[in-house]
Amino acid sequence: MWCGLESRLPPADVAVLGVRPGRQQFWVHDDEKGDLVGGAAPDFLRSLVSSGLSEPAQLTMFYGPSGQSKRLLSGDPIDLDRPEDLGVVPRWDDPALFPAKEPGRIAKYRRHQSWYRENVLQTAPGAYMRYPALGSYLDADIVEADPSLNFLSAGAEAHARERSAVVKTEGGALDPVRLRRNMLSSMPLCFNLFGSMRSEATAFLPLFQNLFDPNATAIRDVICEYAPQPPAQFLGDRTAFDAIVLYETAQGPRFIGIETKYTEAFSATEYDSDRYQEITAKSGWFRNPQSVRETLKGRTSNQLWRNLMLAAALEQRGTHGSGGVAVVALEHDPGATQAIQILRPALTDQSRLMFVSLESIVAVAGKVPELVAWSSAFRVRYLP
Repeated sequence: MWCGLESRLPPADVAVLGVRPGRQQFWVHDDEKGDLVGGAAPDFLRSLVSSGLSEPAQLTMFYGPSGQSKRLLSGDPIDLDRPEDLGVVPRWDDPALFPAKEPGRIAKYRRHQSWYRENVLQTAPGAYMRYPALGSYLDADIVEADPSLNFLSAGAEAHARERSAVVKTEGGALDPVRLRRNMLSSMPLCFNLFGSMRSEATAFLPLFQNLFDPNATAIRDVICEYAPQPPAQFLGDRTAFDAIVLYETAQGPRFIGIETKYTEAFSATEYDSDRYQEITAKSGWFRNPQSVRETLKGRTSNQLWRNLMLAAALEQRGTHGSGGVAVVALEHDPGATQAIQILRPALTDQSRLMFVSLESIVAVAGKVPELVAWSSAFRVRYLP
């Protein structure tokens, strides 16, 4: 893209542009996003050009490689430190961008996502339900132009696209609003963590050994939004792991089903079925299965109980070896703590259920050279 005084022709190439005097023209090049031809780009360009002019003038913008042109008047110079000048209004901490009443813990992380959206992504807030703009939501039109905005790596976004298609063929659905616009959701967080690690299997191994299983010798695969198929041979419903890690040990293959949380609570719905009763009674994973089932199906522990039953059913199939479940959440997640306190005593082998904090993952990843950049990016995104 080239912008200059109307009387000047666009440069033949960057070398020609480089020797032109003054600030009457310049070049903007973005291979990855290519979205500077719309939105606030004309305002941005004309204000920069005008800062080198003695008075307002007619400008012409040329877009390559299409050859399209647009005429516009120069404007006042912008201040890159002022969100108002960049078109990002209201400011990230404007009270209008937040629910009037919500738990302090959720409010803290919602504010952090609003800060990240404005200061790192440099984009405006999006509408959600009765809110014309919510600080932790991305704007629908902006996301349509750049679907990768809610993701920390190309690998995470590519895996999200892949899994969205697969889950749809399996009869499920990944809510696109939650996945691509809700910055506070644990769904994109899961892809930003395990979707990113999927493409870093060698570097992920020492982290996995440190926090999940010291006996792991190789990572075979990492899959987000995983429900073993067909459902009738497992729990007979749509229960799924947020992610699954398939790996090797000296004793054979193993797997860990992952449940991720950020600020969401565990589902409070009390699901139950004959199939649940059968797995709880016959899998060998649960102590006193007849009596304990009444406790496990309660609202505090129901979702995690289903995760454990899904892991037990998958282990019984024998395709991925022995398994377990890990809850990955913030250090002081009250819902995760309560659910684990109920489930662990009910297990015949308590090591099948573990808790791994997001803070510990970031800390350990920061010591793995190949994961330092990811660790830093994840910390800035999720840990205020």
